Amino acid sequence: MNNSDPLLEKPKFQELVDKLKEIQLGFRQNLSNLHLKLELLDSRTDLQNNLDILRKDAQTRVSDLEVEVKRLREDLESVRELLGLNLDKYNSVKS
Repeated sequence: MNNSDPLLEKPKFQELVDKLKEIQLGFRQNLSNLHLKLELLDSRTDLQNNLDILRKDAQTRVSDLEVEVKRLREDLESVRELLGLNLDKYNSVKS
């Protein structure tokens, strides 16, 4: 065996320390990226909660409007009857 073979040479201590520092820096960057992604996910959860609240509010408003429309149709029917404009009911009363 030849001692000049780079694969067989032991790495120098400083090279190992430098390599460990690179790895540590990579871990810190990954940790920082994970924190940012978690914050983004948390904000998406808040956004989803807000959307759910808005959706429920919109459904409530739709229901209220449907009730209001039904009441207005009934009022319109009553006004037509009072004015004698509901010919179907008028004709059925004559028969």
